Amino acid sequence: MTTRQQQPLRPLRRWVIVVCGVLAVVVTAAVLVWLLAEAGSDPGRRIEAIKTGFTVGLAGGGSIVLFLAVRRQWHQEVVAVITARDADERRLTDLYVKATEHLGSPLAQVRIAGLYALERLAQENPHQRQVVTDVISAYLRMPFADGDDDLETQQELHVRRSAGTILTTHLREPEFWGVKVDLSRAVLVDFNARGCVFTGGLNCEKVVFHGVARFTDARFAGVARFVDADFRDTSRFTGVTFEDDVLFSGVRSRDSRWFLGARLTNHKAVLEIPGFHVEPDGTIKPDAPAR
Repeated sequence: MTTRQQQPLRPLRRWVIVVCGVLAVVVTAAVLVWLLAEAGSDPGRRIEAIKTGFTVGLAGGGSIVLFLAVRRQWHQEVVAVITARDADERRLTDLYVKATEHLGSPLAQVRIAGLYALERLAQENPHQRQVVTDVISAYLRMPFADGDDDLETQQELHVRRSAGTILTTHLREPEFWGVKVDLSRAVLVDFNARGCVFTGGLNCEKVVFHGVARFTDARFAGVARFVDADFRDTSRFTGVTFEDDVLFSGVRSRDSRWFLGARLTNHKAVLEIPGFHVEPDGTIKPDAPAR
């Protein structure tokens, strides 16, 4: 969880209070002596001088008392803010722990509830969005035996479909999170990243894609790494914009038209897509068939 810097509370040293009190007494005495000297031997003026002197003393003492009261109020307000902030941090920690514990449940519906609890936590607390994204990505990288077609496997595929939907929902407007996504070695189901913006690129090295993998009209602001990815079904990169290196070496796919209309805007970037090349205008085109 994010650690926030707390404002230190410095206790007021006793010698400061003593010095202020002594200073008030000294000033009062000095003013009183000066006024009595000015009053001379006139009894009426001497009485007024004494009243004025003690009024100055009371004003000085009142200023010290007011300063202490203001400082006490400030101290209480700071304590209240820190207490509330600590309570919020404890609440976030409890929600985070409970949600992640749900991801380890043997019940698919409990795991899905944990995913959506994490999404709500990140939505309401922007400083937790990268952490939640990393946790969901880590779940998708967990070992998964996708060869069987039993009920448990189908339920896990549904959970992974929900996890992918949560990630892609917040990679496009209006609920854009602006997080970095690392899905290397993950198993994704019907991953719909249509129109998503990957601000830090996307790492899908050795990812297994089940169902339709849609990246139509997506924008990769960083490196697009799909090395050794396995697209088991349909894959679409139509209209994609790449702004950095494009690495698709070793990819397994049954689709030959998946980069229709894709463009590479950075002429210095590396393009590694077997069977494709970059035109001078940045358009990615399939290589001409050998004669």
